Order: sequence, then structure tokens, then C-alpha cells
Amino acid sequence: MNNKNDKSRINVDRLFYEHEIISIDEWHNDWQVCPIQRDHDERSRKPKHRNKFKQLESAHLEVDGAILTEDCYDPETKKTYKAGTKFKTDAHTRDAYWWSDYSDFIPEKVRVKYKGHPHMSTIYNEYLMRDNPDDAEIASDRVDGAYRAIYAERGISIKDSKLRKVEPIQHAALQCFPNKYSTKMKTNTVNIKMWVSDLDDAILWLRGIFANPKFGYRNQTKLAHVNPFTWAYLVSYMKYKDCEESLKKLEDLIIRVSNYTEVVNKAANEEYEVDHCNPLNRLMEEWSQLKAATSLYVQTAAMNGSVQSDNMRSFTLICIDHFVEGIYFTKSGKMTPTWKTYLNDWNIAYKVAHGMVTTTEVNDTGTLPLDFLDEDEDEDEDEV
Repeated sequence: MNNKNDKSRINVDRLFYEHEIISIDEWHNDWQVCPIQRDHDERSRKPKHRNKFKQLESAHLEVDGAILTEDCYDPETKKTYKAGTKFKTDAHTRDAYWWSDYSDFIPEKVRVKYKGHPHMSTIYNEYLMRDNPDDAEIASDRVDGAYRAIYAERGISIKDSKLRKVEPIQHAALQCFPNKYSTKMKTNTVNIKMWVSDLDDAILWLRGIFANPKFGYRNQTKLAHVNPFTWAYLVSYMKYKDCEESLKKLEDLIIRVSNYTEVVNKAANEEYEVDHCNPLNRLMEEWSQLKAATSLYVQTAAMNGSVQSDNMRSFTLICIDHFVEGIYFTKSGKMTPTWKTYLNDWNIAYKVAHGMVTTTEVNDTGTLPLDFLDEDEDEDEDEV
């Protein structure tokens, strides 16, 4: 029997980490964000992270990194990184917090633990060893992977947190490509890549609007952005993408919702009054009541196929379409009695418009009112 002490000893010098105390400016500027890092700016704004870092602890000053020792092409990002490039493999969130407007201090130095790596793959392994995402962040990572696969070679990067959620992309793809996708499909990277590819134009169009300085410039707190908004904007783009005038109206709606900017009318006394009958104002008013649970139309922000969820989606789409098309629900602004069926009506009309089903087939089933497909919509125009 071999004695345990007779085991061969291996040299481990290359496995030890180096340690170095560096200035916070060097850490922030010279050590790049790991390319597969999620949105650390968004994470740093979350209460749990702000509470964690508001009191400086010794452990917060210990950070991790990696240095590339050879030129390396990375298939993940489609980029070539030079030897000597330094990457953060941990502490992205606290770095973002320290440099944010809501932090009261920045430590003058940190101690970085690092070692060299010949390939980006092993640097990513270092990062993943220290990463501790929750379920929502794992899903966002899959979206990030899909975005890199679709857009990296075109030099396009999508970092906006509103577009890094699986739910609105999944539901938009299911709604606009019902013959191609089903609700039973898993939210893995392969499927998300297909959804992103089919929604390519819509995603990039919406990305441009989210990046518009006018979007959310008022920093209002009455109505927060939620996943159903992203979903509704994506499917509405798909509906109106061939009409420039309609897309301008849709963009106006998106900017207004982000700032809670109501549509007003000039009254007889030369003062401006909020137009409570306007479908955009109705959309914002009802959605702003979600937390208080006082809305008859918006009782959930979940997109789960429940009655409340489908009602919410019907209400959201009917408001958007009426605003874009310049029509009111009724002369008094009262909601159309059939509003709960609007999601189904929208879906059937979209299928007809894109050749997925014929008007004759729809009329035979009797599931869609004829006037929903009538471009003139005479009855509604009389109510403007």
C-alpha cells in the first residue's frame, strides 16, 4: 500500500494570485468591465446594494481582476483583446455605486487580487466563479447572450435594462409570430436568439427611443416603466412599421408615457385643461393606479395568461391603437364595451394583415367583428 506521503508534489506557483494596492481611479478606469458582466449600473441602484455599500467595510476594498497575457480573439464579443488588457472579474456593482450621484464617498484605494490568463474563456471562468445572480439576472444574462450573438458583428450593444428582460421579448415574439412559436418554448438562449432575430427592427427602433434624451427626462415617479410597456411598444411597432406617420405617433406616446405628459386642450377661457377622454391620458391614469389597486382595467403587470393579465393587455393595446389612429373610445371617453376582447381581435387582425389567415376564414369563424378590419372605421370617426 502506498504511503500518502509518497504522492508526487506539483508546482503551484502559477496558480497563486498576485495582490496589489492601487488607486480607485486606476481600478475604475484601467480595469475594464468584464464583457459578460450584466448591468451593474442598474444593480447599484437597487436598495439592497445601496444599503450594503453605504457603510464602507474592509471587505469592500478587496476586489478581483484578471490580466490577459496574450492577444486573444473572443468569439463571445467578436473582438480581439490585446495582451496586457485588464478586466474586473468582481466588484463591478460597488465600483458603480461609489462613482454614482447617490454615494457619499469614494475610497481612495483598493486591493486587487489577480493573475494572468492566456484566453478570454478562463477570464470568464474567473468571473463566473464569483458571480451570484438571482433568477431574473440569469434570464437577463440569456438575453445578453442572444444580443451579442445577433448584434456583436454589427457593432451594436444593447445595455438598456428595459430591453434586457425576457418576458416582453418572448410575448412579443409569440404574438407577432404565432405560427412559429408556442408558449411551451423554454426561455433558453437558443430560443431567445430566434425571438430577437425576428423582432430585430422593433428592438433597435425601441432602443433608439429609450436612448432619446427626451425619454424620462422629467424623472417623474407617478408611473414607472414596466415589462408590459416594452411588450406593447414592440408589438405596436410590428403593427405600424410600414407607416411612418403612425410610428411618429407611437414614439410620441412612448415619450409622453415616460414623462407622464398628458394631452391637453385649450379651453374657452384660454387656459389649458387635461383631455380626460384622450386614450393616452386614460392609459396613464389607469396604469398609475396599479399599486393602489383602484383600476378596473389594470389589475396586474404580470403577463401570465390569466384573465386579469389578458384584460390588462387588451386595455393597453386599445389605448395605444386609439391614440395612434386618432380616435376616442366614445364621445364621452367611456371605454368601449368590448374592450376585453381587444387582445384577441388585435391578434386576428394582425394575422390577416400578414397573410397568416384570410378574411374569409376569420368571417367564417365569426370571432372578429367585420368593422375591426375596416380601415375606414366610419362609426369611430364620427366620435372624434
